Amino acid sequence: MAQDRQTDVASRRSSSLRSHRLGHGLVAMALSGVIVVSGLIGGQSGAAATPDTVSEAKANLDSIQAQTSKIQDNYTKAQADLDKASKSLATVDKDLTAQRAKVEKMRSTLSVLAVNDYQSGGVSLTARLITSGDSTQFLSKLATVQNLNDRTRSEFQTFQSQQAVLQDLEHKAAADKATIKSSRDAQAVLLKQAKAKQGDAQKVLDRLTAQERERLAKAQAAAAAAAEARAAAAVSRSTTRPAAPAGTAGATSTTGAAAAKTATVASGPASGRAATAMAFAMSKVGGPYVYGGTGPTGYDCSGLTQAAWGAAGVSLPRTAAEQFGVGTPVSIGSLQPGDLVFYYSGISHVAMYIGGGRIVHAANPSSGITTGSVGEMPIQGARRVG
Repeated sequence: MAQDRQTDVASRRSSSLRSHRLGHGLVAMALSGVIVVSGLIGGQSGAAATPDTVSEAKANLDSIQAQTSKIQDNYTKAQADLDKASKSLATVDKDLTAQRAKVEKMRSTLSVLAVNDYQSGGVSLTARLITSGDSTQFLSKLATVQNLNDRTRSEFQTFQSQQAVLQDLEHKAAADKATIKSSRDAQAVLLKQAKAKQGDAQKVLDRLTAQERERLAKAQAAAAAAAEARAAAAVSRSTTRPAAPAGTAGATSTTGAAAAKTATVASGPASGRAATAMAFAMSKVGGPYVYGGTGPTGYDCSGLTQAAWGAAGVSLPRTAAEQFGVGTPVSIGSLQPGDLVFYYSGISHVAMYIGGGRIVHAANPSSGITTGSVGEMPIQGARRVG
């Protein structure tokens, strides 16, 4: 009997120990689960806090594009200064040749007169009067000499004036040559900067995986499509269209993506000089972007718009910023084909609106002359110049 009680007590103790161990294991498992869940939550939080690689790449590329546009615009300004100075120097060189010949001829004439004056002035007027046998004849000759002296003084004054003109031309030529040199030096530096920016853009792309590049391309396309739709809708809303016959789709207003399809009609077809300018610009699509280019083999952004409107008989200044100062300001919602659209703070890029929320422009050396969405770059304003 005692032995049975001892066995029963031992059994209960063993069962209690197993229960304790089991309970401890469950607690450990529960704590472990908490740690795992906490780790997952923390991991998710960390991932959410990390900037999206594709979004960051897109932002970097947009920034590089804006900086490149500014470099391109500075190159255009340097080219404009170079062209102006070169043209001025060509004119000055011609004027210098003629002026030098004119001054040299006057110098020879004055040299002869100076020698004659010196030779006749060797004896004083008093002595010549005393030794003269005929005072009347002497006074007559003296009057003639005085007239010659007056003429000499006049010619000498003219010579001095023409010599001053010659010096001004020489200074202008020197200034033009200095401008040409500084412009070319600036262009060399800007080209290096532009190539460096292209390298920066390539580095951004190289850091992306193939999947991320695909996402980037889709994000860029979506942003361009959205901007195009917004511009098209704005044009559609701001344009007064004739009433459509009853029962036709024309009586229904359109917005968003649908507006993009109808905006060409809503913004009106190009006509007159605008049609000529737009036809010229569109004929260059596929052609190269050339730094400082004004055609016919290649263009920069303002060179293309200048040439296009020039073909329509409208003279525009050389740079994008200068073109922004001409014509009549128009809102984006009032754009018509042929209008000029300007981009980036400080105005460093210009394009031509072609309707349907689209533009044609000399974009950059990589893309050349192409079409795109009117809203694919930050818009600063628009002008109607025709």
